[in-house]
Amino acid sequence: MHLDIDHEPGRVGVTLRPGEGEPDSRKVGLVRHTASFFVEIPPGDVHPDLLVLSAVLCARPWIRRRTPITCSVPGSALLARALRGGPGLRLDSVDPQLEPRARPASGSPGLCFSGGTDSVATLAVMPDRTRSYHLLRRAPAGERRATMLNTRAARQSCAVVRRHGRQVDVVTSDVEYLREVMGFPHDFTTAVPLLLHADRDQLDAVAWGAPLEATYRLQRGYYRDFADSPFVGEWGGVFAAVGLDVCVPVAGVSEVVTSRIVHAHALGEAAQSCVRGRRLGRPCGRCAKCARKTLLAGAVTGRWPTAEALERQWRGEEPRAHLLADPIKVEPVVAHTVHRYLAAGGDSTLLRLVAEKTGPDPLEWLERSYEPALELVPEGYRDEVAARLHRIAPPMTRAQEQTVRAYDVRALDRTRAQARLEEWFAGHPPQDLARRAVGRARRVARARLRRTFSRG
Repeated sequence: MHLDIDHEPGRVGVTLRPGEGEPDSRKVGLVRHTASFFVEIPPGDVHPDLLVLSAVLCARPWIRRRTPITCSVPGSALLARALRGGPGLRLDSVDPQLEPRARPASGSPGLCFSGGTDSVATLAVMPDRTRSYHLLRRAPAGERRATMLNTRAARQSCAVVRRHGRQVDVVTSDVEYLREVMGFPHDFTTAVPLLLHADRDQLDAVAWGAPLEATYRLQRGYYRDFADSPFVGEWGGVFAAVGLDVCVPVAGVSEVVTSRIVHAHALGEAAQSCVRGRRLGRPCGRCAKCARKTLLAGAVTGRWPTAEALERQWRGEEPRAHLLADPIKVEPVVAHTVHRYLAAGGDSTLLRLVAEKTGPDPLEWLERSYEPALELVPEGYRDEVAARLHRIAPPMTRAQEQTVRAYDVRALDRTRAQARLEEWFAGHPPQDLARRAVGRARRVARARLRRTFSRG
C-alpha cells in the first residue's frame, strides 16, 4: 500500500494506492481512494509521524501485513518499530534523521468525541482542560449513496459542550465513504482529527468513551483482559510513539453508570447516542440503540414506559434482531435493566421472556467501578478521573471483580427460552415497515437535493 499525503491550507488529503493483491475485500470493499480532512492547521505544523499514523488509520482494512507500506511523507524509526510490534504493519518509508514527536512536558488530554452517552460521560469525568475532537461525515462531490445517519444532533451536541466552556474542534471529512458499506475504516480512524491537532494543542493523551462492556468485550458474551484489547495490545505502543498515552476513563464502568453520569452532570444535555434522530433531544426511537437506551433511562430514573410502548419499540426489525441474537448484543446491560423493570412491577410479556433467556440478574456490579480498568488512564490524570467516577460508582469488591473476569454466557443452554422468544416475535411482527420505507425514500430524496444544491 502506498499512501500519498497532501497537506495544503485548510485540508489534509490521503490517497490510497493499493499494491499487488490489495485491497483485501474479505473485510470491507474499497470503493473510493481519496479521503479529505478539513482542518485549519497550516502545512508544516503537524509532525510527520502524526500525518503518517493518520493515513494508516484511514487505510488499515486494506493493508495486508505482509505487504510493505510506503508513504509520500516518511515517518520516524520509532513509529515504524511501533507499527511492526503492535498491529504488525511494515512501514518502509522511514527517515532515520527524523526525531519522534515528543510528549509535551505540560500537555492536555484530547478526547475523540462522538456526542453519545458514553462519550459525554467520559468528558464529564476527565479534567476540565480536556479538548474534544469530533469527526463529522461529509459527502464527497458526486457521491450518490444515501445514508440513514443524521449529523445534526452531533453538531448540536458540540455546540452545547462549547456553551459549557469546553473546547471542541469539529473536523469534516469524507473518510467514511472509502468503504463500500459506509462507516469508519477502523475503530481508531476517529482519532485522526485529534492527531492533526495534537501539536497545535499540545496533547499528551488520546481518549475514547468505551465503557466496560466494550473494553472488556462483555458485550460479546464473555470477558477479555484489557491487555489483549486493541487499545493496549495493538495500538497502545503506536500512540505512545507519537507522544500520546491511551486513555479510556470509563473502561471500568458500564452503560448503566455512564447513563447515570449524564443524568446527573450539566454536560448531560449534550448526550444523544442515536445517530439517526433529527436533532438533539429527538432520537429516532426505532433503532436498537434507542431501544436499549430506553431501558437504561428507566433504570436510572425509575420512570418506565408502558409495556405496550416498550414492546412496540423492541418489535422493530433491528431491535428484535438484537434480542434474538445469542448472546444478546450488550447482554449484561439488557439483562440488568430488564430485571430492574420487572422488579419495579413491569408487566411486559416480551421482557419477561428476555429475562428468562438471560437468567437471574447477578449483575449488581454493573452499577460499580471495576478498579483494574483505571490502569487505562494515564497516571497524571488517574486520581482525578477516579474521584469523579467514584461519586457515581463506588469501587467493586474483590468478589465482584472476579465475577466480571468470570463472565461468559456462551456455553449456557438457552434453547427453550430462545424458542419461546422466537415464537413471541413470530406472532408480533414489526409495525413500522411502511413508515420506515417512506422515511428511507425521503432521506434519499433529501440527500440528492443537498448534492444538487452543493454542486450549484
